[in-house]
Amino acid sequence: MASVLDLYGIKEVADVTFYEVGTNVPVLYLDSLKVTTIEETASQSSARGGKGNSELIIWDFGKEITLNIEDALFSMKSMALMHGGHTDASGNVVLLDTTSSVQKSGKFTATASGASGIPSAYTSANAIIYDPDNSSAVNSTNVVSGKTYLASWSETISGENNTVTISAKDFPGTYKVVGDTFARGTDGKDSFFQFVVPQAKMSAEKTITMQADGDPSTFSMTLKVTRPDDGNMLKLIKY
Repeated sequence: MASVLDLYGIKEVADVTFYEVGTNVPVLYLDSLKVTTIEETASQSSARGGKGNSELIIWDFGKEITLNIEDALFSMKSMALMHGGHTDASGNVVLLDTTSSVQKSGKFTATASGASGIPSAYTSANAIIYDPDNSSAVNSTNVVSGKTYLASWSETISGENNTVTISAKDFPGTYKVVGDTFARGTDGKDSFFQFVVPQAKMSAEKTITMQADGDPSTFSMTLKVTRPDDGNMLKLIKY
């Protein structure tokens, strides 16, 4: 029978689920994490006196818990939660837009003078042709054979989970966070552990790195645990 004195070691990251606070509806599930850490800090104040002015009594205060999640991959939904979405005309927070306009561009060398020298892909897209020498728009009839041009056009796309809009006035929200992992005991057997954070505010500071070498970029989420009404900021459960 398991005892509270049993010893365990944690090697695996957790599978983490985000829930809406209050409704308890799951909004995001992450099972591709690289790192999951829970950091607990507090401040101290002390009464000093006597020879050497040493600390006589110490009080602890200002407990803070920070949840750090580092994801190897991202989804449009995880990006939406990280950036907070935007507020629509009705005042509702929209995480993902289903219709958006995509700006596209291309470069081509005219095969002939006039419109016939423009590739059909650009004419069908109603692209605007630009002269790269002076960045001015060019009438299609004035295209010169053998010269290189830039084309720019816009396409409307629709469907599910297309666009995350980052608004200046909107920020990430507060979520209930539940993580599941397992720890191995000194007997070699694994036991499941769960941490439950009733309220965690996602940090608004984000860095997205695009690079050609080294390991793929990770996507970090930092959450500050806030105090709920009952004061219980974190639960660790073995099951």
